Amino acid sequence: MNNMSAVSSLAGRTPDQITAGLLGYPSPCVAAALRFHAHGEVEDLFEMLPGMIEFHLPSGTGKPLEVLKDEMRLSQDLGLDSLALTEMAFVLDDLFGVSFETREMATVQTVGDLKRFLVRKLGA
Repeated sequence: MNNMSAVSSLAGRTPDQITAGLLGYPSPCVAAALRFHAHGEVEDLFEMLPGMIEFHLPSGTGKPLEVLKDEMRLSQDLGLDSLALTEMAFVLDDLFGVSFETREMATVQTVGDLKRFLVRKLGA
């Protein structure tokens, strides 16, 4: 189990604020965010990703798999476009209080890239 320092940035938020910030997201995503808030476990952060991706898919795109494989490409395999990635970056920025710049997100091509990016940005 790997605790992340980002829990300190979430610690300034109440569970109700986190839930409100993720309004409309799938319930497993919100539950994982609340667990991450409570414990800072990297696994909980990663469990947020299917719901984050699902929420940001363009309408008409199929629902992603519940289990994401690291080699899955965000655009080609899962259907996220650059606008969706930018919107996801804004939500992550607001949620964690860490700057996720659009040009940085442009380097994220796969689920594994996204996981490594989040760990690096959140100071694991």
